[in-house]
Amino acid sequence: MAGLPNDLGSLRLRLDLVDREAPLVGPGVAAEGGSIPSGRLLARTAVEYLDPRDGEWWPLVSLPVLHLRADEARSLALGLEDLLRGAALGFSWQSEEDGALGLQLGTPEAPGEPLVVEVGLDLSRFLAEVGGGPPRPGTELALFRFRATRAATVAFADAVRREAEGL
Repeated sequence: MAGLPNDLGSLRLRLDLVDREAPLVGPGVAAEGGSIPSGRLLARTAVEYLDPRDGEWWPLVSLPVLHLRADEARSLALGLEDLLRGAALGFSWQSEEDGALGLQLGTPEAPGEPLVVEVGLDLSRFLAEVGGGPPRPGTELALFRFRATRAATVAFADAVRREAEGL
């Protein structure tokens, strides 16, 4: 699990790279050898808060499934690493398949201040599936802004990289 907490430790972005999709096999699958490796990673993502009463993290908003290509997870980790090395003043990333998760980080104006993190979750595909309506990308968004320390961002980038390599 990769978690990017705010500088107070009360809110976090959670990204779990859970598994890799199994290749498609069987009748009617047109590929050499009868299989199509999808290469997509299955992930869960949420913005959670820490309940001080029980010390547990609880979701404010979560997506039940997020499909990512392996190179998307790597580009997320590499982009964060570039930002932390000072090779970029900011970083912006969005899941490509459906744009359900967007992440943007910016360096603070004053040295030593926390990074500014913006997380966007597009709930439209999920709401269309459970509500039976048509998908309307970009219409049902949950946006969060918080500050995160460099150390927490380094740990998050490292966890994303390790999880992507492990699948």
